[in-house]
Amino acid sequence: MKTIIFINRSTCTKCMLCTEVCPNKILLKNESNIITFDPEKVSLCFICGQCMAVCPAKSILVDGLSYEKDFFELPAYEPGGLESPFFDLIRTRRAIRNFQDKPVPQELLKKIVESIMLAPPGFPPVKTRIIVVQNSAVIRQSLPYMIRLYQKLLRRLKNPFIHYFIRQKVGVRRFRTMREHLVPLLKSRLPALKAGTEDTLTRNAPAMILFLADRNGEDISQDISIAATYGMLASHALGLGGSIMDIIPPAINKDKNLRRMFEIPHSQEVISSLIIGFPKYKYQRGIRRSLRSVRWL
Repeated sequence: MKTIIFINRSTCTKCMLCTEVCPNKILLKNESNIITFDPEKVSLCFICGQCMAVCPAKSILVDGLSYEKDFFELPAYEPGGLESPFFDLIRTRRAIRNFQDKPVPQELLKKIVESIMLAPPGFPPVKTRIIVVQNSAVIRQSLPYMIRLYQKLLRRLKNPFIHYFIRQKVGVRRFRTMREHLVPLLKSRLPALKAGTEDTLTRNAPAMILFLADRNGEDISQDISIAATYGMLASHALGLGGSIMDIIPPAINKDKNLRRMFEIPHSQEVISSLIIGFPKYKYQRGIRRSLRSVRWL
C-alpha cells in the first residue's frame, strides 16, 4: 500500500523547503512552480516526517502522521547558541559505576524515556523497544544467575572444541573483544562476585533500562546505540549517573530465568542496557582522550 501525501495548496507558501529536505526526493516543484510529488517515488516514503517538520505553514500531510500527535514546536535559538551547554554536558559526564543506595524517582525515569523517544532511527518507523526496570530488588535477584552463566562461559572457553565454535558463532571481532576484555575481567572479578563482596555486573544500580529488538527483525543495533546514548546523556542532565553495560544483555538472552525475570518475550532479544542511579561520588576533573588516529582529507 502506497503512502498518501497530501499538499494543501491554499496554504502552501511555495518556499520549497520540503523538496530540499526530503531524503528520497519524493517532493518536487513542477513547471507551474507548484509543489507536487513524483508518483514513481511515493513508495520510497518511509514516513520520516522531515517535510512536515520543516513546513512553516503546516501544508503537508503524510498518511500516518499528524501535527497534533507526532510533532512539537521547537524553541527559538541562535545558531551556535547551544554550543556551550552541549559541551558542558559532555565534558562533565562520567561513566558512573558507584551509586547511592537511593531509588530513582519515576518522574526522572519518564524524562529519560522521553529523551530516548527523541533518538532518530536509521529507517522509520522506530523499532526499538525498552523495558524500564525501576524495582532494584529484581536487579539484585538477577545477579546470581548472571554469575552462574559467566562461570559456565569461562569453563566452556577452556575447551578448544567449544572455543572454536563460539568464535565461529560470534565472529572474529566480537570474539577478540571477549578474549581481550571480558575473559580477563571475569577471571579477576568472579571470586568477589561469588562471595558477594562486589557487583561488577549490575554495579548495584537502583534502576536499569533494557533496549530490545525483534529477534527476526531488521538489524537496529545502531539505532539502539544512539537511543542508549540519548538516555545516558539525559541521565547526566537530570543529576543522575548512567553507564551502558554490554555485559548484561548476553546473560539475559542466554538464561531462561533471567528472561522470565525481566519479562523478555521469546520473539525479542536484549541488545543493550543502561544502568541508572544517583552518583555516589563527585568527580573533580574530566579526562582527556585521544582518538587512535585523525586524518583530514
